[in-house]
Amino acid sequence: MPIIVKDVDNGRGVIFEGSGVLNTWEYVEALKKHLTQDPQIYKEFRYCLADYTGVTKTDLNFELMWGIIKLAEKAYTVNPNMVVASVADSDAHYGVARMSESLIEHVGWEFRVFRKREEAEAWLRAVVKDKYGIDDPILE
Repeated sequence: MPIIVKDVDNGRGVIFEGSGVLNTWEYVEALKKHLTQDPQIYKEFRYCLADYTGVTKTDLNFELMWGIIKLAEKAYTVNPNMVVASVADSDAHYGVARMSESLIEHVGWEFRVFRKREEAEAWLRAVVKDKYGIDDPILE
């Protein structure tokens, strides 16, 4: 499966890992499943690491991004506390991730895009520790 979603750290974190050819339907379904889960569970999440360095190809486009943004807006009403780090190393995927970052700014989550997972993890650890007192978030 090109997208794997793992809840970690007793429900405080979630990791998205993409690999291979990531088609829109799989990606949107994975996001939808996560963002629209039981509100009592979803409101406990504090951080997300989305790693797309293994993605070789995707058919995401601007129109589909708007659908994802709408999902994020609804999820924000349940949980405004998310810190999100996204990793994309190829120019094309980095561009899509940066577009997502700019489109989601108004939602209110702290969201950053990185080219290297190590940089994303370092930023996420620092922000989560400062904001929530979580000393060692699970990022694997």
